[in-house]
Amino acid sequence: MAILSICLVFLLYFGYAQEVGEVEWKKVIVKEWGVGGFLNTNGGGLSFQQGRTPTYYNKHFWEIDLWYNAHHKTVRARNPYYSDATGYSYGKLCDLMFLRGGYGFQRTLHQKPYWGGVRIRYTISGGLSLGFSMPVYLYIVNYSTTGSVIGKYTAKYEPEKFGIDDILGRSSYFQGIGETKLHPGFYCKTGVNFDFSKDEYTMHAIEIGVSIDMVFPFVQQMAYNKAKPFHLCAYIAYYFGKRKGNYE
Repeated sequence: MAILSICLVFLLYFGYAQEVGEVEWKKVIVKEWGVGGFLNTNGGGLSFQQGRTPTYYNKHFWEIDLWYNAHHKTVRARNPYYSDATGYSYGKLCDLMFLRGGYGFQRTLHQKPYWGGVRIRYTISGGLSLGFSMPVYLYIVNYSTTGSVIGKYTAKYEPEKFGIDDILGRSSYFQGIGETKLHPGFYCKTGVNFDFSKDEYTMHAIEIGVSIDMVFPFVQQMAYNKAKPFHLCAYIAYYFGKRKGNYE
């Protein structure tokens, strides 16, 4: 009986010490930041996140995203009648990019075992989105009064004015930058984050999810298509970064 009592006290002490040790260890990591790149069904972009982990299972963060949005009906074309013709996106009226800034939350669904593995976290974020629409300029065939080709010039794409035979290719991407229009709005993003880092002080993670942007006024990217009220896409992202403890 005495031996059983001693064993019971030892087990209780060991269990308490282990629990305290785990709690203290779980509170070591309190800061986390990462940069990443992602591809989505409409294009791709870059991302930066910085956050805190008030508990071992929760993370609160701020993020900034910059991504390029391509219309799903975009088709690459090339004028076959001219040797100096270059490729362009037929019917494309403008390039569209989004600059996002918002707040996010992550919750751990599956913790990484002590020997390694993958931590799985659910993530959701949202905030302000600012769209930049820049008009597309093209090289247009220049005809003489007699109908012969005498060169080329650049002009903003106007579908009612220029047909396929008139277009020689895309002009400089920066030519229409001075005519960029701003479209303020908001965004929301949600997904699942898979952290496969080898230690607690580095971050390597893959994230899969969906996002939606809505900006005003609505942007018409393609000729003969209505302006889209929102932009929905699926994405996959890779993040890498660092984690810090209480005294770092």
